[in-house]
Amino acid sequence: MKILITCPRAPVAIEWARIAQREGHLVTFVDSLKNPLGRYLKATNYIRVPSPRFTFEEYKQQILTLISEHDLIIPTCEDIFYVTKAVQDTKFKHKVFAPDFDLLLGLHNKFTVQNYLNKNVKFPKTRILTNADQIDYSNQNSILKPVFSRFGTQLVTKININETISIDITDTFPWVQQEKIFGEYICNYAVIEQGSIISHVVYRPRYLVNNAASTYFEYIDNVNCNSFIKEFAELTKFTGQVAFDFIENEKGLFVIECNPRGTSGLHLISNQIEITDTGLQAKNSRPFESCRVGKSIIYMFGVSSLLNGTLKDLLKDYKKSKDVIKDIPFMAQLLAFGEIFIIKLRHKISFAEATAHNIEYNG
Repeated sequence: MKILITCPRAPVAIEWARIAQREGHLVTFVDSLKNPLGRYLKATNYIRVPSPRFTFEEYKQQILTLISEHDLIIPTCEDIFYVTKAVQDTKFKHKVFAPDFDLLLGLHNKFTVQNYLNKNVKFPKTRILTNADQIDYSNQNSILKPVFSRFGTQLVTKININETISIDITDTFPWVQQEKIFGEYICNYAVIEQGSIISHVVYRPRYLVNNAASTYFEYIDNVNCNSFIKEFAELTKFTGQVAFDFIENEKGLFVIECNPRGTSGLHLISNQIEITDTGLQAKNSRPFESCRVGKSIIYMFGVSSLLNGTLKDLLKDYKKSKDVIKDIPFMAQLLAFGEIFIIKLRHKISFAEATAHNIEYNG
């Protein structure tokens, strides 16, 4: 088969390419960056397209042409919203491994996501805000965040006028005020087809950048999470990739947000998935125990680990984990990093924000 995989700036796209190549499929990557990480994966083709966020009509025209030429399309990052929007009224809709646009949007929204949950999880007390006057300053056990946000970059944890005076809350860009939950932060990731789970994993994100983006993923088991995702899949008849962020404490498993797209959880279960001519199928294999993104934990956390006496533990984690970009040349990694860093400087945003700047979707 000819398989089109979007957004090779992310290691998860590279992992999907490896899964496809194992079965002899031809892989083409598509992205709006000049030097995304996956461009340099062997035996793949790369096509650059316009930014879906800033030039959607031009992007739509090109992506539909590419979709018509391929058998299966796997969106991996936030460009999934633009891909599904482009195909929703076309004959190519069945080729895209993703749910309908409306379901994507409902799950991505930090208020409406609660409509898709079930008895196996809890949801923090949450209020929708359409203007700043609705903020309850008396509720100090709460946080503020836009309904469409990522990487925790706009999170307001101290509810006072100095922290909120600069935020823009409107009908078209609403926020939520949400109960603050304490406990262990865990994630899950599932590959689902027509309500049937192909593969699912629960993991602990570690070595976080800005307390948000993880560079290390550690497999764990969680019964409540397993029950939740099984019922979620059946009730929504979901097709595609979906991931949830949770906080677990003595009161239960709280859903914090949903990412209805690819996430790093795929690295832990890539050996459990195969792509055949008839679609995706499960393989009977145990998840990897841990994975990491290159040498990032050494570069970013080595000095702090040395200073606080945990360097031995960091090195142990490093040695036992699977490197998810080991087959990407080092110079290619530098090129990809450099391009994102230039975006960060040009737009005066964080590095995490820069990774999704031209593909993010805010409703």
